[in-house]
Amino acid sequence: MGFTERNFETSEYTEEELDPKKVIIISCEGSNTEPAYFKAIKEKLSEYISALIKIEIVPKESGASEPKDIVCNLDDFLHTEYDYKYEYDDELWVVWDREKVDARKKNILKILPECREKNYNIAMTNPLFEFWLLLHIDDITKYDNEILFINDWDTPSKKRRYIDKKLSNILTNGYNKKNFNRDIVTKENIDKALEQEKLFETEVERIMDNLGSNIGDLIRSIFKT
Repeated sequence: MGFTERNFETSEYTEEELDPKKVIIISCEGSNTEPAYFKAIKEKLSEYISALIKIEIVPKESGASEPKDIVCNLDDFLHTEYDYKYEYDDELWVVWDREKVDARKKNILKILPECREKNYNIAMTNPLFEFWLLLHIDDITKYDNEILFINDWDTPSKKRRYIDKKLSNILTNGYNKKNFNRDIVTKENIDKALEQEKLFETEVERIMDNLGSNIGDLIRSIFKT
């Protein structure tokens, strides 16, 4: 294993458990939705995750959410929580949204070489993570791709965007970014999302300017599917 644990107080593993042979560490842009999603996978679907795989979600202490901030959070976590050895097969991931801002694209392109140099895998959605969630719970082929891609404000009040509103309408208990609906996370729903993701762009360079997601790459690493 490529990490030596140093007093990580939030660890849910005991000494009696098998020593993991692979660690997947995830640094997310969001402070709520993405960490809650991956935490739900750990807790609800542990039976599908090998006992030899350990998942760690990097705490996000600040509101900074630019790509360089997500990378810095991962850097800091590795330096303060683990003794990382690059020769091992552990996986390091940064998760962020493309969003519809020109400056965002420039910032992502600027940080890509550093991610590759550090062997940080990139999981990205365009326009945002909620698109990946929608793939879990509805037939995506019934949607207009252009409307999904633009993801405009659903109401004049600008309280919800199109995809957020669709998630809220479909889910029995609604959808709220600050209070993640764990009903989304089932093995059946994740399998559905993985299959539907293939209908869109799945390469980082192509996702940059097109509707798509490669979150599935990270999910397959977790479940080894």
